[in-house]
Amino acid sequence: MTTHLKSRNGSWKLNNKSKNNLIFDELEAFIYKDKNDKVFLVKNGTTRQIKKGLVPTIQAELKKGHYACGYFSFEYNNKVARKKDYKAIFNIYKKASIDNPKKTNNINTKTKFKKSSDIHFKNGIKKVKKYIEEGDIYQINLTREFVFDSPNNPYSLFQDYYKFQPVEYAGFFKFHDHILISGSMELFVQKIGNKITTAPIKGTAKPGTEQDRNLNKNKKETAENLMIVDLMRNDLSRICLPGSVKTQNLFKKKKYSTVTQLESKISGVLKNNVSNEDIFDNLMPPGSVTGTPKSRAIQIIKEIEDHERGPYCGAIGIFEPSGDFCFSVGIRVAIIEKNKSRFYTGAGIVWDSKPNNENSETILKFQAFKGAANL
Repeated sequence: MTTHLKSRNGSWKLNNKSKNNLIFDELEAFIYKDKNDKVFLVKNGTTRQIKKGLVPTIQAELKKGHYACGYFSFEYNNKVARKKDYKAIFNIYKKASIDNPKKTNNINTKTKFKKSSDIHFKNGIKKVKKYIEEGDIYQINLTREFVFDSPNNPYSLFQDYYKFQPVEYAGFFKFHDHILISGSMELFVQKIGNKITTAPIKGTAKPGTEQDRNLNKNKKETAENLMIVDLMRNDLSRICLPGSVKTQNLFKKKKYSTVTQLESKISGVLKNNVSNEDIFDNLMPPGSVTGTPKSRAIQIIKEIEDHERGPYCGAIGIFEPSGDFCFSVGIRVAIIEKNKSRFYTGAGIVWDSKPNNENSETILKFQAFKGAANL
């Protein structure tokens, strides 16, 4: 098992058909963009540098009838080198299957985790609010890190995580030197033909609470969502035909086992000759996990946060041979490495955000993974 895409409602697509399970086992090669923006293709044990960009290199594989599964990191379009290894990495496969694999034996033992300091996170919120007061920004998505011992059986953990909280865009990705487990419920961008769709999530409540019942009427939560809707409309307008960008299902409540979220959907029709490379160059990183204005928010995130995000808050998904694709926002993800692994959560910070409440929101978003991982 190297890649398993799983959905509670068929949100993953294959040949424009909804799928609850997509399995990729026959690894043909992998392609990555390193921290210095160099692109490499690894096949049959041989590594060679590719002069053209990452997405055109992937496109060449798609034309052979192959699939590409992987991620763009949050720092993909950042011209400054990452400290970590990859700005993007994709496994290349000959074919997909839609089998539902059997449950593996869970041999993961209880372990401890260490979260970044509550005080550090709350102080970050205060810094963000100072920037908002000064007019630099209107909103920022501020994030934190949880570190834990790597599980004995990462695929079993993925299955338990999905069972604990079924979502639209779950994924298990086994790369040559790390594993990515995603519990994302947020669509970043989907392309079918010349139509492109995004569905940002902003607005959070604990299920069964008064805030949950009134979430889509809460001024703070809907304001967070609307700011990101405006940002994503602006991003799509750069690559879509004039007048084609439309908003649907504003502030739709989405219920999950540990959290309720607000989702809005935006779609548009691509301009002629817009390539897949153009799309990711214009849209990365996802607006819902940056802030507004986007470019200034990214600068402030780098200043305040003491970790690089990598696939967290990046784009995770699949390219099909047709050139169509589906990518989730890289939220609720775990990065599994040899000894230590990491999980991340975040919260949208606006002027009337309360540090204690936002801190509690990040803990709430950790609960599904914490329960599944026996932390």
